[in-house]
Amino acid sequence: MQTIHGAKDTRSFAIRKATKEDIPAVMTVNLRSLPENYWYGFYEYILLNWPESFLVAEVNGVVVGYAMSRVEDTGDPLLLGLIDDKGNPLVRGWQEPKKAGHLVSIAVLREYRGRGIGSALLAETIRVMRDNYKVDSIFLEVRVSNTPAINLYKKFGFRVVRRIPHYYRDGEDAYVMVLRLKPTS
Repeated sequence: MQTIHGAKDTRSFAIRKATKEDIPAVMTVNLRSLPENYWYGFYEYILLNWPESFLVAEVNGVVVGYAMSRVEDTGDPLLLGLIDDKGNPLVRGWQEPKKAGHLVSIAVLREYRGRGIGSALLAETIRVMRDNYKVDSIFLEVRVSNTPAINLYKKFGFRVVRRIPHYYRDGEDAYVMVLRLKPTS
């Protein structure tokens, strides 16, 4: 377990790997924080197949946030960070497919935001994807209206590479953002 002190709050929080017992609490965080929700079996599937990349944040033993990711094989050079959003190559001589991390969902309860918990979850996700799963890149989808999340991702080096019209159930568009982890030379 890793204890990290939030920048704006002297109380500490812990980031750790999720367990099956955490899934109901994670589902509660998801339901209270995001309009996109998943069924129990989806959380279980992520946990079973990519246990290192399913993380929870706790304050005083209570789950207040989570991040869950999976690894995907993809030949899409945009998702691998091999071309820019205009189609210009950033890497030469690559062969497909490659492994990319997909940050499926990340959320922190509203009353715990602004303490660095989301940043800590994202930093640990990046570390796990790079060190444990050896992915070439990490990608995610984010609502075009979610400026705080977009700014957080940009702070960590993610860049917008694609816009998907009507991605979300309510019709809102999504940005696809990518962070290239391996050198492009």
